[in-house]
Amino acid sequence: MTISPDRSSTPTGSPHARILIVLIAIEVFAVFETAMAIAAIPTFMRVFEADAAAVGWTTTAYLLVGAASAATAGRLGDIFGRRNVLVFVLAAAACGSLISVLAADLWMVTLGRGVQGLAAGALPLSFALVRELLPERRVPLAIALLGGIVPICAGGGALLAGVLLDHSGWRLMFIVATAMGTAAALTGLIGLPRTPGLRPRPSVDMVGAVLLVPATGGVLFGVTQGEKWGWTDPRVLLPIGLGLAALALWVWWERRVREPIVDVRQFGDRKVALTTLATVLVGLGPMGASSIMVPVIMQLPERAPVGHGLTATTSGVVMLFIAVIGYGGAAVSGRIAQLMGARWSLLTACVLYIAGGTMWIFLVQNLPGTIGCLILINVGSAFAFSALPILIVEVVPSAQTGAATGMNRVTLNVSIACGLSLTSVIMATRTVPGTHLPTEAAITSACLLIIGAAVVSLVLAALIGSVRRTPVPAAPPAPGLGPKRAAA
Repeated sequence: MTISPDRSSTPTGSPHARILIVLIAIEVFAVFETAMAIAAIPTFMRVFEADAAAVGWTTTAYLLVGAASAATAGRLGDIFGRRNVLVFVLAAAACGSLISVLAADLWMVTLGRGVQGLAAGALPLSFALVRELLPERRVPLAIALLGGIVPICAGGGALLAGVLLDHSGWRLMFIVATAMGTAAALTGLIGLPRTPGLRPRPSVDMVGAVLLVPATGGVLFGVTQGEKWGWTDPRVLLPIGLGLAALALWVWWERRVREPIVDVRQFGDRKVALTTLATVLVGLGPMGASSIMVPVIMQLPERAPVGHGLTATTSGVVMLFIAVIGYGGAAVSGRIAQLMGARWSLLTACVLYIAGGTMWIFLVQNLPGTIGCLILINVGSAFAFSALPILIVEVVPSAQTGAATGMNRVTLNVSIACGLSLTSVIMATRTVPGTHLPTEAAITSACLLIIGAAVVSLVLAALIGSVRRTPVPAAPPAPGLGPKRAAA
């Protein structure tokens, strides 16, 4: 981790606590704003008389723009100042919600959701701001608290959307989302100190930024549509193939350009490479598989081979409760990373995944047992979600923090999408004859996917080395914050 030599002597008073509170508040607003629209999909189908495929574009548009934003906003923040870029993406997301408020048809709602996807750049920017503005010893815990708040806000946003949709309609939901996005932007503008970015300012790698959009978007689009259209459908294979080709071209370009949008040479570092592989496996197995297994098992009728017959609202309340417990796990993970390094947090996450997945095989028919297993898995995800960006922060130069954590976030999101689709195929191919209900063997297979991915991730985490810190010269101090971490 790159720090100025005297950074650790900075007083631990209110400025640092205030910065962390402001960043957490921004994430709360941003995630609530974006999570609410997902809960409105059935409402959109009814209001606009559209099928699931058409309405699904409201989520797909967000994911595609979000992937590009998460990958590029971090680097733009590194260059132009992280606070400025953070405020911009939040304000743009609020404008996206406003477009949806004024929408006359489904495709205008989809346009608004696409613009909202710019908010996905907020988390890597927040990680980079934590590293820039807080003392080094506080960075792991702060990143853990920032990352851990996301699942809680996602669950809370879904519940709030349900209340608004049931009592006031979908436009009020987007009005509230617009207000939240505006509040997030203003909170960042007023509550965060100005961050100047790199000096001298490097040129922006526009070619790399442009190539990254089809590279991430093509793969993500194909993966998210694979279950719906079929994995052999040309509409799925073509975007994935084009995305992979664009990714290869992007890597070739980034290795040769002087100021890359992402320094791909970092992936040659053993620790970054192992962390990236662990990110893929954690997303593919535990996070991706459980994201579809939970609503299926919770809401399928009790007469099904596996199912507890909960309503969507009750299931949402249960998952919000579990997410709150998981937030405590994120705080513990940050403390472990602070004392011993983030690899120990990732090791703990893998152990929790293995324990939760193994127990779930035997307790899937029991509701309290299922909740207990989900607590283990969710706490594991809280550990992993905070450990992965910290592992990146521990090794990359400060000037690449936003870009590197942004790419890690994109990698995780694409892996989760792949895991969700893979688990959907597993459950769709093992059903009760004459129905679409998954069998207990299907759930067992999905649990084995969680366990297998966690075991391999455990091995990778064990191979990750200890924390490396490289002191660098200090940059001019930020107003009111004392000595400032070097920007390059």
